[in-house]
Amino acid sequence: MDIDVLKYFKTIARTGNMSRAAQELHVSQPTLTVAMRKLEDMLGVTLFERSKKGVTLTPTGLQIYQYSDQMLELWDEMVREAGSLDQTVKGTVRLGVHPSVGRYTLPVFLPTLLKDHPQLNVQLMHDLSRNILQMVRDSFVDIGLVVNPERHPDLVIKEICADEVTIWKKKGAPIQDTLIYDANLFQAQTILERLQKKGIRYARKIASSNLEVIATLLQAGAGHAILPKRVIMLNFSSIEEAHDHVTSFKDSLCVVYRPSLKRTATGKAILEAIFKSKF
Repeated sequence: MDIDVLKYFKTIARTGNMSRAAQELHVSQPTLTVAMRKLEDMLGVTLFERSKKGVTLTPTGLQIYQYSDQMLELWDEMVREAGSLDQTVKGTVRLGVHPSVGRYTLPVFLPTLLKDHPQLNVQLMHDLSRNILQMVRDSFVDIGLVVNPERHPDLVIKEICADEVTIWKKKGAPIQDTLIYDANLFQAQTILERLQKKGIRYARKIASSNLEVIATLLQAGAGHAILPKRVIMLNFSSIEEAHDHVTSFKDSLCVVYRPSLKRTATGKAILEAIFKSKF
């Protein structure tokens, strides 16, 4: 069980109000509601009586509240001991990143990080940025490199570089009636809407979930393609924008992590390696 859940429980019990507890803890009220529901399900008991005036502890909840003091004191003691005994960068860190983003970010900092810290292992997890963000929220991933993340009160989000998504064509290629893109990307959906407003239409559309495949087809002259500029720069040089008058979609690549990551020597080392890199 996440120790934060016990802290949430104690604060709710003390304040008797979910909204005040959320403000005091600097988390969203839905986060507290979900956490308490999971705690009650795990223990198989009802901890709170809920009313319009707020929440009060049930008799069982009162007993759990008394135990929680002892558990938190023990946890704090363990953290203090761990901090004094281990300042070594080691262990396995789960890093989430979209495959295409990983191609232009990971080589910049990961080789040096691994060389400097031989006891550190990194487990890479690849998915769409919005799914990586959710995995960081749920603690399935320790740190994420996420494009255009939604702000969340439980997460630290810091931009490390900018990018832009637009429509590209191969230089010197004949006019194309085919557009290749990833239909799952919000950026592509937005650009398609802008094309429609400009009266620009493609007779054929090819959807692919792999940006490298899209870039390869673009280079082969199969059609125009919606891609991030950094993907283009990484792969090809004989590519140019297809429609200068269509506004590109501005991307923001961010590091996303839970605040507790920065309290560890390993977390500090990884964040330092990322922030000092030039992407």
